[in-house]
Amino acid sequence: MATLPVQTLNQQVYTRLQEMIRTGSFRLGEQLDERTLATDLEVSRTPIREAISQLVREGIVEYRPYRGNFIRKFTVKQVNDLFLVRASLEALAVRLAMPKISQEVDSKLRQILDRVHNALEVNDMAAYSDADREFHETLIHLTGNETLIDSLDRLGFKIQMIRTIANRDPHVVERTHQERPKILAALEARNAELAAKLMEEHIDGVRKAVIAQLEELDQFD
Repeated sequence: MATLPVQTLNQQVYTRLQEMIRTGSFRLGEQLDERTLATDLEVSRTPIREAISQLVREGIVEYRPYRGNFIRKFTVKQVNDLFLVRASLEALAVRLAMPKISQEVDSKLRQILDRVHNALEVNDMAAYSDADREFHETLIHLTGNETLIDSLDRLGFKIQMIRTIANRDPHVVERTHQERPKILAALEARNAELAAKLMEEHIDGVRKAVIAQLEELDQFD
């Protein structure tokens, strides 16, 4: 039986930093301090520097000459563009996935939403985000459409970064929490058009919440 490759220290540090960014441990625009990160992760500054360089190449971190490295920020236009594409692709995913949805899939989605609920009950936003992402990814991968899956996978990390902004607003979190069961109910009723419409509205609601927060922050810049 083939063994899985062991991650190098550089890869481990990169994976850890990526996870911290995705789950909102750093705020967008926050500076990354190599010395602090090395202390926190109990490694030397070399793998930290390598990991940050990789994140810069991927457009997740921004290097500013004479200032350092910062978690990238998103403009209102970038958020609008990204979520417009996401909403359209995920609505398409719902339509494509519908013929493949079975009682087993219904059960899996319901279990995921139970995890979303349980995470909110204990205010575990990392677990909440993970379960939310799994809900969307389950439907996306169910389509079997490699082009669609690849497109949304490439957008996924930026979507998760932006979603951390929306998750700071408890009203948005509660509203989206109420919306997912409605999407699932439409899926269980095998109503593809209603499920697609609800998915688009669900994603657009997050977009509007993020835009509102970005515009409020701009007032203080």
